[in-house]
Amino acid sequence: MIRTLYLRIAIVIFVVVWCSLALSSFMLSHYYRNQLNSRVEELLQNASKLVVRLIQKTETQQINQTVSIVGKLNRGQELYLYSETGESYMSRPGANARCTIPERYITEVLDGGSFSSFQDNENDYCPQGSVGTFFEYGGKRYALFVSASVPNPTRRFELFDFRNMWSILFISTFLIVLAAIYLVRPLKKITEATRKIAGGDFNVRLQIRQKDELGLLAASITHMAEELKKMEKMRQEFVSNVSHDIQTPLTSIRGFSKLLQQDTLDAEERHGYLKLIESESARLSRLSENLLKLASLDSEHHPYDPKSIELDEQLRRCVVACEPLWSSKRLDIELELPPVRVVADEDSLNQVWTNLLHNAIKFTPPDGRIIISLTQDDKQAEVTVTDTGIGISPEDQKHIFRRFYKADDSRQNSEWSGSGLGLAIVHKIVGLHGGKIELTSSLNEGTTVRVFLPIQGNQA
Repeated sequence: MIRTLYLRIAIVIFVVVWCSLALSSFMLSHYYRNQLNSRVEELLQNASKLVVRLIQKTETQQINQTVSIVGKLNRGQELYLYSETGESYMSRPGANARCTIPERYITEVLDGGSFSSFQDNENDYCPQGSVGTFFEYGGKRYALFVSASVPNPTRRFELFDFRNMWSILFISTFLIVLAAIYLVRPLKKITEATRKIAGGDFNVRLQIRQKDELGLLAASITHMAEELKKMEKMRQEFVSNVSHDIQTPLTSIRGFSKLLQQDTLDAEERHGYLKLIESESARLSRLSENLLKLASLDSEHHPYDPKSIELDEQLRRCVVACEPLWSSKRLDIELELPPVRVVADEDSLNQVWTNLLHNAIKFTPPDGRIIISLTQDDKQAEVTVTDTGIGISPEDQKHIFRRFYKADDSRQNSEWSGSGLGLAIVHKIVGLHGGKIELTSSLNEGTTVRVFLPIQGNQA
């Protein structure tokens, strides 16, 4: 069984070349054989006519000498002359004659017919080829056969063609092997690369400089390995971050629980520890809720119920729901919300505005300002949330939508401690609606987040 592509390519090319060579050789040989046979036959026919004229101009008793002389003068031909009375004359002695003309052909020509061995498939009696001509002289009927005394040129051509075919076959076989190696070598590299990728090794770089389909395939595999390497790094970071974000509140809860077991605690200390346990439990609850939300958004079965909603009213409700948070910091909230309707999933969008507003409140100092504006054109609506908060550095802005990424590590110890999943969820929900999100920020000056949503809705 042929298992390797290398052997399959070599065999296919070999069969194609050999069949093409054999077919072309057969057609070429057949054509030139017919051409050469016709030419030799024509030459022998002309020679026989010339010999007949010479014989008819000599005396009857000198026929034998005439045949012998003509045969000596023309060394490329042999003459065989037969009469109806059984006499025969040859240009060479009988023992040296190259042909033995069968009796049936002699009789056929003596009866007034003609003969050509080039039209006879069985020509063992005269391999060089011969023609027979009838003529009358001196009241007798004669049959003159003229045969070529040199080897038949068609046989020489066939021998040359046969040797040429074998030479071409050996050369083509060598070239086919080289071509198969050239074609299969990149595939072997690609196969080895895919095995490494399947084994978890993503440090694959295929150095294939071809510009054809194999080159494009190699470039695609290299790019895929790079992307898989990034995904693997993100997965490891994800696991590390989840473990850290789960372990931290669990450690706090365990420590506070041990402290609560002490009998020396007064009521105020016990209440403080219980409040911290409640806070850490809420933090764990938010983390698990966000993880479940991301898992749902990543799946193909996330509930998506698009309908026409009043976007301006939804934003106002979110602002009202967050009033205890922004009023406690004495923040100035400015709304620029003209009536706008979009087709979207109301629950998912509500989480987007809630997360963005919570972030703006969280990182805006007391007595700061938050502006929420809404505009639209023929195709999309734009929601802008601008704050006068602490801002985000240019380096952090590149990764702000990554899962578990936290631009400000100090917030982990504050009451606003988060998991770094909020903006990742926002980015995912906006993408599912066929929109996009942009963020611009300057340190100590504030942050502006722009969300673009199609008016008619579009689930990605």
